[in-house]
Amino acid sequence: MTTAYSTFLAKKKTVQTKSVQSYLIQGHKVWLKKASKRHSTWIYLPLRWASKLLRLEVLSPIPNFGGDVAIACEIQRLIQLHTQHIRVPQILAQDHDAFLISDAAPPNEQCAELGLTLKKQKTTAQRLDVYRKAIQALQQTHLQRAYLSEAFARNILIDQDQNLTFIDFETDPAAVLTIEQCQSRDWLCFIFSTAAYFNRDELAQASLLITQVLAGHSQSFAEVSRVAGKIQWIAKFKPEKLGKDGLRLIKSIELLGMIQHEYQLISSQLFK
Repeated sequence: MTTAYSTFLAKKKTVQTKSVQSYLIQGHKVWLKKASKRHSTWIYLPLRWASKLLRLEVLSPIPNFGGDVAIACEIQRLIQLHTQHIRVPQILAQDHDAFLISDAAPPNEQCAELGLTLKKQKTTAQRLDVYRKAIQALQQTHLQRAYLSEAFARNILIDQDQNLTFIDFETDPAAVLTIEQCQSRDWLCFIFSTAAYFNRDELAQASLLITQVLAGHSQSFAEVSRVAGKIQWIAKFKPEKLGKDGLRLIKSIELLGMIQHEYQLISSQLFK
């Protein structure tokens, strides 16, 4: 961290009105994130009850307390993941209530959220190729005994060279879950947030890409399949009739069902 970055952070954090904002410093794009309002714990109650009712601890909500606590958590997680050789933004300067990080893309280039990148692919082959790279990036993270916070498509950025960077670490799931559960949670967040970008003809191919990787991670494979089995009943209520959100949900359920089917096939072969 240079004095110039620290000075910039100290000056800008006091006048910045948004919680996150980008700037250009000598032609390099940077992001300043400052402490925001503490999140109410009441918003987590429905998910907490649902996770207990279905006995799905892996879906237990991870409270985001906001403020200095969230800033400290994100700084610590970025440092930890960087030491584990996970591609995350570099911390340029930090304080108790704000920090400055590098952009995910090289200078003068752009990056986009994974979901947008999947959406704009013109062919199935191109879309699946991007998906494969995202799956491999998540796999490499887990091979380092690491995990993310919320592995949603919006928190996975991809640059023009198709390098993937993970962002947004205001929470630490390991505060309430084991590392294995954190990794299973990563897969579930990833699946729930990406299934909608595939048509039904493509979902089977997408499921194979995931199961090929999960086959080497038995605990995550088993947990993802267990969750799939617990939520299949939702499909009986035809959530796709509720519009776009319902369609996203049904595609996620279908993708999870395909993954569960592959898990059952592999398990039956092992015990023959």
